Amino acid sequence: MTGSRPALDRDSAIAAYLKYANRMPKLADGHLPAQTQEVANILAIADQFDVIIFDAFGVLNSGADAIPGALQAVSALRQRGIDLAVVTNDASNAPEAIIERHRKRGFDFTVESLVSSAKYIVPMMERHPDVTSWGIMAPSHWPIDRLPGDARLLGDDDADYDAVGGFVLIDSDDWNDLRQQRLETSLAKNPRPILVGNPDICAPMGHFLSVESGYFAHLAADACGLVPECVGKPYREVFEDILQRHPNVDPSRILMVGDTLHTDVLGGLAVGIKTLLVTRGGFLDGYDDLAGLYDLSGLRPHFIAPAIGAGLE
Repeated sequence: MTGSRPALDRDSAIAAYLKYANRMPKLADGHLPAQTQEVANILAIADQFDVIIFDAFGVLNSGADAIPGALQAVSALRQRGIDLAVVTNDASNAPEAIIERHRKRGFDFTVESLVSSAKYIVPMMERHPDVTSWGIMAPSHWPIDRLPGDARLLGDDDADYDAVGGFVLIDSDDWNDLRQQRLETSLAKNPRPILVGNPDICAPMGHFLSVESGYFAHLAADACGLVPECVGKPYREVFEDILQRHPNVDPSRILMVGDTLHTDVLGGLAVGIKTLLVTRGGFLDGYDDLAGLYDLSGLRPHFIAPAIGAGLE
């Protein structure tokens, strides 16, 4: 954790997801499938669904590039008349910017089809009317003037950490060891709310896993004994946003597609929809003990495929 976009190895990321599983959503009875069906790609099961929700990183793209076959898969789903949506924990960019990057990769998603965790940051903060000042983990370009109360970017001044009434962790791009130490020290002295706009522990960036805000939030919570409050996958708001758009669609006809058990699959299972885990190009690329991971986590998807467009490249 020494510079822009610190990295984390996969075994450490898995260990962190397992360690902090008790801070994540719980499943209702009957929401965990008894077994996982292997499929060639998403088209093999597409006729079972009216709505398909995609995670972006690790499903549609890895870093800047579209995952092979993903463009063809999305095009084929459109031809079948299936409603498509994208759910992202990228809270540091405007929806228009996120969609523009997808368009440059060749996808035809619209702003209306995107649900970002950023949408729920202000409502989360407003649940704390007694907090009037906030310390923000975010890049310097992030529009903190849109946030309620006195919001200040957290940097290298110790006084900023002690002066605020709560913290909002949005993006770790400019974060480092020293800033994390300041955060943990301040919280240990005076526990205050820790709100998280991107609860991911890591994200696939092509050839490495970037450490995300969720990882630092859990470390900060360990220092003060508080549980972070989070919006974004696997928490309910982003999924319920999609469900509310399709009130007449049975949840069994809605599919969440992702590359991680503890964000995408857990989030889908928690709201009672079907789930597809992909293993190529994302978090689990090259991982060879999925059965063991199912056992350790107590989670499993309804379906598993190499990629949404495997064989369509």
